[in-house]
Amino acid sequence: MMNVLLRATLGGALAAASFSAVSAHDIYTGVHGKNGQLCCGGTDCAATSFRERGGRFEFLTREQQWIAIPEERITFLPIPGDPPDNDAHHAHLCYRPATDTDRLGPASSNVFEEIFLYCAFIPPGST
Repeated sequence: MMNVLLRATLGGALAAASFSAVSAHDIYTGVHGKNGQLCCGGTDCAATSFRERGGRFEFLTREQQWIAIPEERITFLPIPGDPPDNDAHHAHLCYRPATDTDRLGPASSNVFEEIFLYCAFIPPGST
């Protein structure tokens, strides 16, 4: 009986966690970057921190590494559904890990250090 109760509780917790992750990611549905491309597929986007250093913008990746993103690749736009009073991040970064093919192929201009960039957002007035 205890084993059945434990499985039911764990299953419910996992279902709730996966539902929360999906609904939290929904704020990126339909979001387009500077070039008009859709920014996200699955879990490519996340709220993050950014900083300015030496006239450059750096974003903190999910892997906890600071990556420099050129200003011309940043969209200065708030993400719909992101609370404007949340001081924890003020930025969003959409990417996946870069592959060797990315680095050498025609889309190599999307590779910044270890990431293949889709979109980067900073709300206006945050800088």
